[in-house]
Amino acid sequence: MILEPGLALGRYRLVQRVGAGGMAEVWDAIDEKLSRHVALKVMAPSGIVDTGFVKRFLREATLTAQLEHPNILPVYDFGDFENVLFLVMPLMTGGTLRDRARKGSDWDTAIGWLRDLASALDYAHSQGVIHRDVKPANVLFDRGDRVMLADFGLAKPLNQEGMTVAGTVMGTPVYMSPEQVRGEAVSPVSDQYSLGVLAYYLVAGKPPFEANSTLVVMSKTLFEEPGLPSLVKPGLHRSVDYVLLKVLEKRPEDRFPSCGQFVSALQRALASVRP
Repeated sequence: MILEPGLALGRYRLVQRVGAGGMAEVWDAIDEKLSRHVALKVMAPSGIVDTGFVKRFLREATLTAQLEHPNILPVYDFGDFENVLFLVMPLMTGGTLRDRARKGSDWDTAIGWLRDLASALDYAHSQGVIHRDVKPANVLFDRGDRVMLADFGLAKPLNQEGMTVAGTVMGTPVYMSPEQVRGEAVSPVSDQYSLGVLAYYLVAGKPPFEANSTLVVMSKTLFEEPGLPSLVKPGLHRSVDYVLLKVLEKRPEDRFPSCGQFVSALQRALASVRP
């Protein structure tokens, strides 16, 4: 089946494609039963042959449907139309954090975003779910500028054997924790590390580790210490250095007890910058 405008997947009629990944596409669609626009995450037909991706797609639907939080993008529906799998979600019209981070933001706005993301992550962790792919492209905004954490395709239930073979790297290298790079077991503080990378980017203007090579980024994550944010962004207080270096500790046990406590500490540290 070729995905194109006008095609109907059950009650959902495709309008236009708004995004695409390796094995899935996101479409603006009309729910003809309720007469409203929705977002359809549709598995590309070629993705059917990848049984691992099919399982992750189904897991995303199941896990996300169980999470009820104002800053987690909900799942309205899940369907299988003529062997085409799709998720139905709210249509986010405010863009992504990736776009906004590139333009820069003031610290108060950044702390607001981080606080909402921390709340979403701490809630997911309390429900036994680890996201594993926290990054700006997976943070969306609705028309009212509310932050929504999306894409639980790599999410993993705690204390449950996952579908990832030991030693397999899952995630986005720049935002991956050292334990993810090593292919080891993840925990809530693995998501916290990724949130810390995002915070470093928003506060200092660049991520802690950059390189043209994925392998170099992964090597730096494992063996190098991040640069002091106060040297990257002159004017930052040394207390900001302490908070951002702590959340990016190589050893998971050396990070903060929760994402919320990390963001609270960062907010206090940034307040030290003001006169």
